[in-house]
Amino acid sequence: MGDSAISIELWKPELPDLDVIAFLVPVLAMWILGFGGIAGWLKLRRGMRTGDTRKLFHFSIFFLATYVHASYGPAGVNLLGCLAAIYIGYCLLSGDGNPLYEAMARKSDHPRRSLHILIPFLATAAGGICSLSLFGEYALFGFAICGIADAIAEPIGIRLGRHRYRSLNLPGCKASHRSFEGSLAVFVASFLVAVLIQCTTLNPLSPLSLTGSLLPAAAIATGATLVEGLSPHGTDNFTIQVAVSGLAFTGANLSTAA
Repeated sequence: MGDSAISIELWKPELPDLDVIAFLVPVLAMWILGFGGIAGWLKLRRGMRTGDTRKLFHFSIFFLATYVHASYGPAGVNLLGCLAAIYIGYCLLSGDGNPLYEAMARKSDHPRRSLHILIPFLATAAGGICSLSLFGEYALFGFAICGIADAIAEPIGIRLGRHRYRSLNLPGCKASHRSFEGSLAVFVASFLVAVLIQCTTLNPLSPLSLTGSLLPAAAIATGATLVEGLSPHGTDNFTIQVAVSGLAFTGANLSTAA
């Protein structure tokens, strides 16, 4: 990925400067509440599947995390994480009937609906911290691919999935299944996102040519697909972020060493 040295900006429990916080907090809060409200309206008023409204909110948060990281670095992502934690806490306390809660709580997860909101959130936070700590700027790949690829897997799998397989499970949780069609969607989305990042200024090093980005993107997409398919229910927000960030970082090191 070019001749420049690879820089790692480790995660630190820090926030942006006060002037940045004053600007970002209302913007981030409006984004979170706005997409949460849209998801709740689609669920309760338009009868959209919870899997779809949940993934809409999932995509909105990871898209925002990608932008914030690119613009404000890890400190900005930390601020987003704090606001997201407040939002999730409010949803869990509100419980059944609240539009924000219903947009994320699957009926199929009863009687542990709240647990299956909390676990993915904790997995997301842990995945972000680990990715930034281990792979620095390459966490951007994990944010973007987890946000887009994982968001489309469930809706496509539900509608088009004909060939299903069983994923790993956490102790005490119901058996969960995924489909090869959903996994194919993960691969395609991951590949396209990896190519886009590598060919633009979002690349932590110098942008690659289109042809030069194809092989690394294929490796990243393959890893993302395998990890998403095997991850226990509710943990893929962690596993995808860390695996993808690690693959992007490793590929960059191999390229600079060649």
